[in-house]
Amino acid sequence: MKAWLCGLDDEEVSSVSSILTFIGIEHGTSLMAFQLPDFVVLGKAVQSFELDEMVPIISLSHSMDVVGDYNVWLLPLPWRSQALSLILKDIKQLQSFPQASGLNLNLHVRHLEALLIRQALVSTQGVVSKAAQNLQIQRTTLIEKMRRYNIDKSEF
Repeated sequence: MKAWLCGLDDEEVSSVSSILTFIGIEHGTSLMAFQLPDFVVLGKAVQSFELDEMVPIISLSHSMDVVGDYNVWLLPLPWRSQALSLILKDIKQLQSFPQASGLNLNLHVRHLEALLIRQALVSTQGVVSKAAQNLQIQRTTLIEKMRRYNIDKSEF
């Protein structure tokens, strides 16, 4: 899973980052670091939030106004592992089912395509030509898709 940390002060970043690192969730303060995060963590100073995509939100504040049909959990610091585990379980279940308000097919196709590319690269230990062969696409096509999804073969 990947999390985008938005509007957190230094103390919040330190606390949240250590917890997310401990449980193995990739995270960062720049949205550009991810194609699309699995969820967003908002600092307690953030009072309202709007994003083009419907991404689950964990807010560190006690209340907040959200523009759109987001799934929002209020979880002020300090985090308790049991409460966080329940929220992450809910977020994983949300990813399995289409939302009642509809879903963005292009977004899901891009997400699936990037996932399949990563799996192919893992199975071929980063050998692009073999991964392309496994995916039944041209090597140059795979390279272009890797560039589009910011996938570096050296990760594998």
